[in-house]
Amino acid sequence: MNIQVTTKVLDDPRWHPLLDVVVSILQQPESRHAFDTSQYRRVEKSAWLSGASGIRASTAEFIRSSARAASRDVPSDAVTLVIDDSAPQSGETIADRAIRIHPFGALTILMQPLHLIVEDEISDGAFVLWMARLLGRDSIIRSYRSGRLLFRHAGGKGQFARSASALTFGVWPKVNQPILSRRLRAIALLDSDARFPGDEPNAQYVEEVEPHVAFVHMLKARCIESYVPRYYAWRRLESDGGASSVDAYFRMTDSQRCHFPIRVGFRDGATPPHPQDHATFLADTNREPAERDHFRSVDPADWARFAGGFGRSLAAVFREPGYRCEPNEPGHLTEKQRTELNSFLTKVIQYL
Repeated sequence: MNIQVTTKVLDDPRWHPLLDVVVSILQQPESRHAFDTSQYRRVEKSAWLSGASGIRASTAEFIRSSARAASRDVPSDAVTLVIDDSAPQSGETIADRAIRIHPFGALTILMQPLHLIVEDEISDGAFVLWMARLLGRDSIIRSYRSGRLLFRHAGGKGQFARSASALTFGVWPKVNQPILSRRLRAIALLDSDARFPGDEPNAQYVEEVEPHVAFVHMLKARCIESYVPRYYAWRRLESDGGASSVDAYFRMTDSQRCHFPIRVGFRDGATPPHPQDHATFLADTNREPAERDHFRSVDPADWARFAGGFGRSLAAVFREPGYRCEPNEPGHLTEKQRTELNSFLTKVIQYL
């Protein structure tokens, strides 16, 4: 976060020891918070630092050097924290990207991680870290390991808004009485579950959670397994004798793979359900015409190899150490995947 301090707080001796603690927080490993560089001259000449001695004498240089270090990386400056002793201790969100908060509350919020709300913290969290490693976004992994980034388990798409709201208002919410203003300290990531281009079955969940978080990213693909690169999918399924199904699956177009229900495949309504052959799928009037048209061009012989889906097996690629990707190998992803995920991870870093 970008930290601003009001002139009143800077010049009031009561708050100077607290500002020293703020500096100590910023000096912790992997802290990405920094003082607003536009305030540097005012801070340097304030009653807090003007003529300072002892440990405090080096504070101005630390602020200057940390600003220089931040400029060499993607800065985490999407949110401004305004420390103001006339603000509520729980804080309040002002404008779109600022939190105004009392000095005591500032200490609390600066020690809080960025919450990344996901449906399942194990599989979805592993997906984020795996992709950060593949794309060379090391700051994501370092922030996670140091406790600066926390995956928050929603437990279902219908729970995203409630989980996000509880971060600010708690589980016994009172109107306009936040426990701690954390809307800008939370983001959300969810699957699209899209069956074909233009399909948005999860748009309502995005709409519900948006008022409670800094931003929401809905994956462009149907689910996280849709992003498993061919090389790693082949490695995972080779031991199960399913390598040939991977080859057939990757002969589909990028868009078809993006919308294929990779866990369950396409099945009929029997009990138990059976995989549909290609002709039966195309004739199934219970399915949207747009979905059937999207997969019409798939080779029926290839279809027979993967129509039943892959279950949960491909999600293991993100979790299990044996399938961990090598660092900074973005070529395993398609161009569209690289663009989407790099954009998402950059935005996460900006909010750390």
